Amino acid sequence: MLLDAYIRVSKVAGRSGESFISPEIQREQIAGWAKAHGHELHWHEPELDVSGGTMRRPIFEAMMARVRSGESSGVIVAKLDRFARTLVGALATLEELERHGAVLVSVAENIDLSTPMGRAFLRMLLVFAELERDRITESWQTANASAIERGIHIAKFTPFGYVKGEDRRLRPGPLAGAVREAFEMRAAHMTRTDIARRLDEIAPRPRGGRWLPKDVERMIKNRVYLGEAHRGRAVNQKAHEPIVSLAEWQAANLAPVRASKRGSRPNLLGGIVRCAGCRYLLAPQVSKPGRPSEQLLYRCRGVHNAGQCAAPVSIRREGLEQYVEAVWRSEMEDQALRVGVDSEGLACAVAELQEAEQELESFASDLTARRLLGGGYHAALQARATAVDEARAKVMAAGALGPDTEMIATYDELSLEERGRILSSSIDAVIVAAGDTSAPLEERVRILWRGEAPDDLPRRGRDNGPIRPYVASAGP
Repeated sequence: MLLDAYIRVSKVAGRSGESFISPEIQREQIAGWAKAHGHELHWHEPELDVSGGTMRRPIFEAMMARVRSGESSGVIVAKLDRFARTLVGALATLEELERHGAVLVSVAENIDLSTPMGRAFLRMLLVFAELERDRITESWQTANASAIERGIHIAKFTPFGYVKGEDRRLRPGPLAGAVREAFEMRAAHMTRTDIARRLDEIAPRPRGGRWLPKDVERMIKNRVYLGEAHRGRAVNQKAHEPIVSLAEWQAANLAPVRASKRGSRPNLLGGIVRCAGCRYLLAPQVSKPGRPSEQLLYRCRGVHNAGQCAAPVSIRREGLEQYVEAVWRSEMEDQALRVGVDSEGLACAVAELQEAEQELESFASDLTARRLLGGGYHAALQARATAVDEARAKVMAAGALGPDTEMIATYDELSLEERGRILSSSIDAVIVAAGDTSAPLEERVRILWRGEAPDDLPRRGRDNGPIRPYVASAGP
């Protein structure tokens, strides 16, 4: 007969003694039996570090495929528990072998499956093999719990920032400072991408590897940096010296998913420029950051809480800002309006608007408030959004005071932030439509002056309904 020789070892590393049957010993036992009985063997690679508690093993399944195709007359193992340590799975496989006219040979037990007594004896042996596996598992769990209690790090890999001492306990290593900086950055609401870039600078990966946002996420969530060790239900909260405090760990893990404020670089039209495809605000973004071809853009996020934009917009920031400012200059001259940036009333109104916007931004990103307030969170968020609208209306009222062409002449002397406030006091929205990027901006851009925008433009902190495009006739 041609038999497929199967060799399996549950766990290789660090094992020795009578209970450990190495692949070489199993091979010798199988080869000796086959030679004595005149059978041929088809050898497979040993199945290493694979439990006998499951029948789903790659090499074992390849061997069974040969049995099903008739290429093999059966399976031979050095000992029955190398075949399986689970009664149910082993019996099902034995039935499949019988259906294909194949045999199972176990060298150590010398079982004859052609008789009822032989098959009954096999079932008894499988029960004891399963019992032995359960006993080994329980002993392994007890040993792990004991190791955790002593503060021993038993995981395969040493966590970044730590080194493992001779006593197998963790100690902060030379890169512990990089770990602390990563936690501080996340607590300050820096994005995982920003943290990954920083780690590439101060703690480069070996062999030219790069830090990824998912690597940062795993680090921030890992309680090993609190000094904890755990395995299953066993937990030791003081297993080794922590790298970060509990307060630092909690602050980093309470950071919102979208941690950085949109438009971290100064921009002129933030808060008023919108996508015609969905009417949502465009986010200031940087295309190809750090490269010679870097471009500053206003871009639709595409996917919003209310749905997906059917025609997301992207437009170069510099060209759009220059166009809007030019139109604004012309409009201000035609309408003879002035914006009193030096007036005490406007200064107070602008300060109130800034405070309201900061309160809304902070509250919207506060996960603790969201969790504690529950259903009342959205009402509180709406109240802050309403306060922003009211403060913006005060800025508008304080700004439009009468004719003054000298103010327009000194507009260029103002800072970007001050010019942005002036534009937002005169303009409700700048609507940008998708289209040919080479077309004139007046074909893609529509400016809605104060009072011209629909009242239902999407705003943060309120129910904006389903996604829908901007239609010019929808305005007042």
